[in-house]
Amino acid sequence: NSSEVRVHLGGNIGVGPNSGLGRMIREFGHSKEGNAKPAANYEDEKKELFIANEKNITLYANYRAISVKTDGNRIESVIIKHIENGKEVELKAPLFSDCTGDGTIGYLAGADYNMGRESRAEYGEELAPIQPDKMTMGSSVQWYSADKGKPTRFPIFSYGLQFNEKNCEKVTMGEWKWETGMNFNQIDDFERIRDYGLMVIYSNWSFLKNELKDNKKYKNRALDWVAYIAGKRESRRLLGDYILKQDDIDKNVYHEDASFVTTWSIDLHFPDSLNASHFPDAPFKAATKHIHIYPYAVPYRCLYSRNIENLFMAGRNISVTHVALGTVRVMRTTGMMGEVVGMAASLCKKYNTTPRGVYQKHLPELKALMKEGVGKKEGIPDNQKFNEQKLLKKPRIFAIEKNKK
Repeated sequence: NSSEVRVHLGGNIGVGPNSGLGRMIREFGHSKEGNAKPAANYEDEKKELFIANEKNITLYANYRAISVKTDGNRIESVIIKHIENGKEVELKAPLFSDCTGDGTIGYLAGADYNMGRESRAEYGEELAPIQPDKMTMGSSVQWYSADKGKPTRFPIFSYGLQFNEKNCEKVTMGEWKWETGMNFNQIDDFERIRDYGLMVIYSNWSFLKNELKDNKKYKNRALDWVAYIAGKRESRRLLGDYILKQDDIDKNVYHEDASFVTTWSIDLHFPDSLNASHFPDAPFKAATKHIHIYPYAVPYRCLYSRNIENLFMAGRNISVTHVALGTVRVMRTTGMMGEVVGMAASLCKKYNTTPRGVYQKHLPELKALMKEGVGKKEGIPDNQKFNEQKLLKKPRIFAIEKNKK
């Protein structure tokens, strides 16, 4: 939800068995709703100040993880590199958390992962395809234009996508639906995906300004902002001791290690059929079907690697199927994942144990921490009521997972 990508926060906080989770988001989360809005709406300075005031955090902005050093199935250090000056730093620690989105640290360490869509038979998911494939949700390059009060010009973009009266997009802004790369690799091809998103915007806008017959609506408008970073939804998903699937959510299966609550609908994006008919090789518009769910407490076991013993994960790269990712991937929900990981890490340090060890030996204490929550309890605004999800109230089926791994 930074001003670089400009997608607003989504999901509900303060619900479920661990209602203390998510309270911290009210301290640094932006308080205005809307995608592809002016930069000030996303309140970057609030987040920067929040981090700066935490004495135990050292921020390495503009660094990327490029390699890891391991000893057996443990990570000893992560090497990061500055994207501008090339400076490398080695970070050593007893515990690591992969919040990269792409599962980069886990991948470099040899963690088990999936990417793409599982078959319907693999986990019995009604929303999964019959055959597995490599398709993922795409990445959005958002933009908007502004009325300048007088005619404006835009270059003829002759080497871009070819638009006409039938296939052009007669709009003045593009938000999440401007989504590309669903049939490409969201890691290896990401620069190509982003560049295609930019080309689409400039090509379409050039047509609206210069060639559309009835372009009165666009004569005084100019592109006011185009994202230079694409907002990515899906790539690698690291595998933990439990893999969340559609059946868990549909049947509201209760797990003894229930942690953060997911409330967003199962929201799986796919190519818009009309746009795909115009551009079959590379559609750039998405569609979705929201399947509303009951608030569901996701197992803690989805937040640590099953084969790298000192690796947590939080964000869209946790241990879920493609279908289940459709609900857990929004930002208030992923923020609560980070809170749970922080609590579990404190127990790892306290008892000199592993993320799995917390589940096996210290689960009651983790539950107490999650119920209590972190952050201020008083003096913070109730500013996170926008873009919440419609909640179903009563489970259709109630089941209990009995086997503890």
